[in-house]
Amino acid sequence: MTSSQESQRPLSSVLREVPGRWVAVDRTTGEPVAVADTPYKLAAELHSRRVKNVAIVRAPDPSEPELVGLG
Repeated sequence: MTSSQESQRPLSSVLREVPGRWVAVDRTTGEPVAVADTPYKLAAELHSRRVKNVAIVRAPDPSEPELVGLG
């Protein structure tokens, strides 16, 4: 593990803060950069701010059913 990975914030802690929402996470620091209710709103905000080098993911909501298998 490199020193940058050791100092990066765990994704799980970011996702717990924004259940059910879309979040852009800085790939270097692991910190959330922007949060929105839809991926389209998030993309529009990131584009307007010219934000780059982020990963976009939807945080699961604990009240949602969990998909365990396809059969």
